[in-house]
Order: sequence, then structure tokens, then C-alpha cells
Amino acid sequence: MFKHKRIALLVAGLLLLAGCGGGTDSSGTTTSGAGKERVRLSVWGAIKEKPLYEQHAREFQELYPNIDFSISYADVGEADAATNILQDVSTAADVFFFADDQLPTMQAREVIAKLPLGYANKVRARDAASACENASSAVDNELYAFPATNDNGYFLIYNKDYLTETDVETLEGIMEKTTAEHQLVVDMGNGYYATSFIQYISEITYNPITKKHTTNFNNEASVSALQAVSDILKPRVDNGFKSVDFNGAALDDLSDANGNKVIAAVTGVWNTELLKEKLGDKLGAAKLPTFKNTKGEDVQWGAFAGSKLVGVKSSSNKLGWALAFADYITDEAAQRTRFTTNGWGPSNKNLLADEELLADHVTLRALGAQAPYAISQAKSVGSLFWDNAAIVGNFLWKGPASAESPQTLQATLDAFVEALTQ
Repeated sequence: MFKHKRIALLVAGLLLLAGCGGGTDSSGTTTSGAGKERVRLSVWGAIKEKPLYEQHAREFQELYPNIDFSISYADVGEADAATNILQDVSTAADVFFFADDQLPTMQAREVIAKLPLGYANKVRARDAASACENASSAVDNELYAFPATNDNGYFLIYNKDYLTETDVETLEGIMEKTTAEHQLVVDMGNGYYATSFIQYISEITYNPITKKHTTNFNNEASVSALQAVSDILKPRVDNGFKSVDFNGAALDDLSDANGNKVIAAVTGVWNTELLKEKLGDKLGAAKLPTFKNTKGEDVQWGAFAGSKLVGVKSSSNKLGWALAFADYITDEAAQRTRFTTNGWGPSNKNLLADEELLADHVTLRALGAQAPYAISQAKSVGSLFWDNAAIVGNFLWKGPASAESPQTLQATLDAFVEALTQ
């Protein structure tokens, strides 16, 4: 049944292909017919994924027996795609995996193809709305990529021997259970997390053309929330709370062997296997907690959300086939295979709703619970954000950086907003 459904979708894809350049060479001349059209595509992705995409190439060839199809695969990971493409577009891959925060730059430089309407409608029908948001431009709100995952983001993990599901519902509840020997870790000096506390209650957007942000992160609600966070965490530094990179030694401190020096932390699905290794059945995961602001009102701790995407080079001389292959390697069947073989969290609606599929993946379920309170990283912030956000995060737990720097939280946030908007 499932295989038949996929074949039906691919037949529909042939019609899309006919309308967006498939079956023509770089001069526009049709090369199919009595002989086979030669289709050579280059693909960029992480080297460990190479066997999977070679498998996809073989499957794709079987579906289109009238073409002579092959791909070359190069080790260019999602984090490096935009840099390499912009260095030399002429030698860039036809199809490439990339992290969604690179989309604004590639779209502004017009090196990535906008999805034709047929593909755009197909993606919106099959993938989660948040993933489609991550694959869309902030300038024209059009889709420029095919979502491959919806798993870039963060949530709370905890040791179930020390914290209960009720404890982790609130920041205050967590801090009641932490001590100098068993701490909560949040990397406050990392801009990725630094202002997350207010990202659900306040607004920030980014225009990749003007390279300017619009934000109200210095409004009364933001100040009240962040002051409360500071009041909770600052007095507990090294006595229940620690600001360090959790991807480093702090992750080892989860283990019994290291005395469970860390019993809760903010992290993402990229650490899932290590978390299981350190905690086993004691691993708990949940959305980020709420906390009370200075007025005693509940505030939901926010986050960034993101996706791994597949893009197509706008100048590809096999644009139609490149789009068809990008569509094929991001459809439901491909995402299921990718999930079961390497643990990439799906963006496909059907897979996200498959409770049996996700039953043993507590981190992905926690990420899903956090999703309603997360904002799109790609459409919300640009390069100026990170260092300036880190200043705010460090202020919350360390206070003023120097006698010359802003001395109050309001002044720190005012400087932050000015740096991003002026």
C-alpha cells in the first residue's frame, strides 16, 4: 500500500517536472526520446550520508528508466553549504543539504532556486507548518527549499532519579532540587540560548536584504521576565546553576561515574545518543519550563526552531531533474529511511503523527512539545544577533561586564536593540 502511494506521487511529480525544465539540457534541447537522456547531478551532504543518497540515486533511476541517471556526492555538510556555494557558484552542487539559517544569504544572492508552485504546494501539504516556515524566505514568504528534518532546536533534559515530571514544569521547581553537587546547566554566554527566555513573549524578525532586525526585546514584558530569571539563577551560580557549554565536559557530568554533577540541562537532539549513553533509562526530556516574572505572572521559556533543508542551485543546467531528485530524497519514504538509519527527526506530518515510530525517542517528543513556543531561527535573526545576545545572557548571571558597560538590565537590553536595529 505504502509503495503504491509513493509511485502515485512520483507519477504526479513527472507532471511537475515537465513544467519546470525536466528533460532538457543546458541549451534547452530535448535529449530524451529514442535514446536515453543523460542526467548527471552533483549532491552535497555529510559524508556519512553518502550510502543513503547513492541508494536514492539507484531508486530514482529505476523510476525513470528512460534516463541515464547518476549522481556524484561530495562531503560538504549542512553547516558549510552556503559558504562553499557563495565562494564559487559555478562549481557548486546542483542539490545540497543546508541548515535553514543559511537560507536568507543564499536567497539574497539569488543562488538558490525558488520552488515552482507545484512543488511548493506539495511541500506544504506533506510537511509541518513550522518546517515550511523554516524553508521560506522572510522577504517574499515563498518556499526556497524542501524540508528534510524539523529537529534543530532545544528543550530540557533531566535525570529522573533527581527530578520528577512535576518538578521540571517550572524553573523554580527545578532549582528547588538542584544543589552545588547536582546542577542545572544553561549556556548563557551562547547567543543561541541567551535570550530564549523571552523569545515566545516578545518579537524579533530579520530582513536579509536590509540586514536589519525589528525587535521589542527591551519592552517592559522582556525586562520583567529576564529580571526574574536573573533573580532566580544569579544567586545560585555554582550552587545549583552553571553556565557552561553543555556539549563539552558538562555532558559527562550527567553520568553516575561523575557523581551526577549535572541533573538538568538545555540541549538538542544532536546529543541524543550521548544522553542515552550517560543516563540510560534515567533520561527524561520535556519542553522548557515556565517561570514567574517580577509581577508573579507565568512566562513560557521560548526557543529557536530550525530544519535541515535541501536546496537546488538556481543556475543548475538540469534544474528540473535537480528539483525532482530533491523532492524524492525529502518525501515521506525518504524521511522514514533517514530517521530509522541515522535518527534525523522528520518534518513529514504523517511521520510526526506516528506514535509508534517515535515511541522510544524522548528527545524528539520533547522537541515537539517545545515547538509551539519556538521561533524560526532563519526568519528571526541575522549574524549581528549572536554576539549581542550573548552579552545579554552573560549579564543575567554575571552582571555588568565592566564599569563602562550598561549597569542595568534595561540599559543592556536598550543597547542590544540599538545594535540590531540601527
